[in-house]
Amino acid sequence: MLTYVFRRGIQAIPIMFGISVIVFLIIYLSPGDPTARFRVPRVPPEQIQALIRAYGLDKPLLEQYVAWITTFVQVWRPEAWGYSFLNGQPVLDVILGRVPATVRLMGASLIITIIFAIPIGVLAAVKQYSWTDKIITTLATIGYAIPSFLIGLLILYFGGVVLKQWTGGALGFPLFGMESLGKRGDWLDIAWHLVLPVTSLAIQQIAAWARFMRTSMLEVLHQDYVRTARAKGLPRARVLGKHALRNALIPIVTLLGLSVPALLAGAVITETIFSYPGLGSLVVNSVAGRDYPVVLALTMLGGLTVVLGNLLADVLYGVVDPRIKY
Repeated sequence: MLTYVFRRGIQAIPIMFGISVIVFLIIYLSPGDPTARFRVPRVPPEQIQALIRAYGLDKPLLEQYVAWITTFVQVWRPEAWGYSFLNGQPVLDVILGRVPATVRLMGASLIITIIFAIPIGVLAAVKQYSWTDKIITTLATIGYAIPSFLIGLLILYFGGVVLKQWTGGALGFPLFGMESLGKRGDWLDIAWHLVLPVTSLAIQQIAAWARFMRTSMLEVLHQDYVRTARAKGLPRARVLGKHALRNALIPIVTLLGLSVPALLAGAVITETIFSYPGLGSLVVNSVAGRDYPVVLALTMLGGLTVVLGNLLADVLYGVVDPRIKY
């Protein structure tokens, strides 16, 4: 297993190199530059040119890329990822300060997805063509089809505004932020703030996972070994749990690996809607402010998340199915 993980890590190096080249070119070719916000009548052109030289934007493209990528890999240095154009802080510190909030959001959403989606998908497969199956399939289709930004806005309105009106102000979820004023570090308060964004982020994931789980479970239920287990008179719960469910989870493991970067991408919209101080909102603010060092670092982290997600899925294959060897 360790040899396989090491080999996959070596294979990830050229992938990350290719991602870095593409991302750098996209940033370089995008219209505008970080000094655009300083181009006002009261700022002399000489100061603008000084900023361009300070940012290294006057150097050839290849020289800029080499200077960036050679320092980017030196993660043990606080200034390795450069400095933010917006606040002058090291990019590494800016990102690390936002990571815990996004990990809480993504972790809670993934746990909720697993808890609800797998039993729902199994129930729909076991009750195939029944009213239960039809209701689950219809709701899953609707949940998957609604755009994530619309889901977020609806949850924000009903959970934060309508619910408070119905209860006369006695009950209502926070509309924004991660913590209330004066309650810094209060885990109950943080969990209360997470309810709406986690619900928004998990709905589409639950809908997609439930549909995949239903399809996978139906394929397994019609296999010969399941029929044999039933013919032996084994209890229904044991047939479903030990013989059917474990084999049906193999395709879901692939979905788990792909869900990690998908949750990170979905966090961009969710965190923006709920003003949640995580990596998603940092992406939006950095792109709007042309904060190139932060955008480059976040995009590289997104690519790394995809690589690690696929590696996680491959490793979990061996956990779910002992027949798979590396």
